[in-house]
Amino acid sequence: MLETIKSKGQGLTLANAYENAKNQNVVLRYTEVTEAAFEAYYNALLTEFDVYDEKCIVSNRFATLTTNTHELHVCFYPSIGEMRVIYGVRGWLPPKTTPATKESKLLTVTQMGLIVNSGLSIVTTLADGSFLLIDGGKEANDEHQDRKNLFHFLWEHKPAHHKKPKIAAWLISHAHTDHINLCQEFLKEYGNQVELDLFGYNFPDFETEVVAAAEAAKDLHWQITTKELLDERFPNTTRYTMHTGQSLLLPSCEVEFLLTWEDFWPQEMPSANHSSFIIRLKFDTGKTVMLPCDAWKPTTAVAVSVWGDYLKSDVLQVVHHGLSGGNIDFYEKVAPEVLLWPTPEIRFVSPEPYFTADGTKKAVARQFEPSRWLMEHFDRHYHHGKTVTLDMRDLTEIQ
Repeated sequence: MLETIKSKGQGLTLANAYENAKNQNVVLRYTEVTEAAFEAYYNALLTEFDVYDEKCIVSNRFATLTTNTHELHVCFYPSIGEMRVIYGVRGWLPPKTTPATKESKLLTVTQMGLIVNSGLSIVTTLADGSFLLIDGGKEANDEHQDRKNLFHFLWEHKPAHHKKPKIAAWLISHAHTDHINLCQEFLKEYGNQVELDLFGYNFPDFETEVVAAAEAAKDLHWQITTKELLDERFPNTTRYTMHTGQSLLLPSCEVEFLLTWEDFWPQEMPSANHSSFIIRLKFDTGKTVMLPCDAWKPTTAVAVSVWGDYLKSDVLQVVHHGLSGGNIDFYEKVAPEVLLWPTPEIRFVSPEPYFTADGTKKAVARQFEPSRWLMEHFDRHYHHGKTVTLDMRDLTEIQ
């Protein structure tokens, strides 16, 4: 079938192909694609596939096509004249309708305070009282306080009639220890005390050369252990490999996938940060939260090229802990009212690098021009020295 898919693009320029054995799919990159060429290719695909979903967002075209055994995702970006085609074994696909709920819990977004000095941990309370979790943080404290704090937060904020905290979805942006380690350790310790409905991530295969070898060797560990943990302890949890243009519809909240590593590839990826997804939360209240996680400067540059003004959001999680990697062009498009800095207080307020007790030199946000730009242009900033919860009706802080 793959050769058939390629043959449908006769006349198109197939610039690159990448086999991701871990995801059981192949990614194709076409360049110099016109609107007319895309239409002809897409219509040709419809002779082999059924349409599961299709949409057009600010001129970008997205479609998920299926057979009984396989799925095909097409992403066309006319602003840069490129198309990505991802073909592989059929997995779980997000429903196209929002799940019904009779409940109306207060919609909130929380940046969890973290004792360990780096990490990202976002918790969203949904309309039915379940939770959406993004990443988690780094688990390096001897008393495991960060994972305990997360569990206690979920337990304290669940509805009384829920026997356990219900995690509607736990999404991992990329395979770096300060984003995935706490998640794994949390699930090992508290997995039988929560309900985990869905777990989602989309990593490149770290046994290939798509990410620099020195980095890939470390990241492969997280890729392998994530799958092993789900296989062994959560065999009934739905697994989701997300692609750009898709939406995960949760009670009163839509998760938009605005970019994955598949859009950035085949540019060089010196670290797994370049494989971070960019997502946005859109609430029924009209409020939006942009989460670029650790997307690096060239990654956010791609987002600006293909999304432009569509990136505008009410809340912004600052890229890569406010350290190297941010992009002013991206921040200008988002133009947020509230900023979440996934970094400890000292790295947010310190005017210059500092040294830890063991002599390690630590970078701080003010070293980097994009972070200084954010501090100069916006007023509401929260670091993860404490847990902060925002009301998604009006963005006020809930004490």
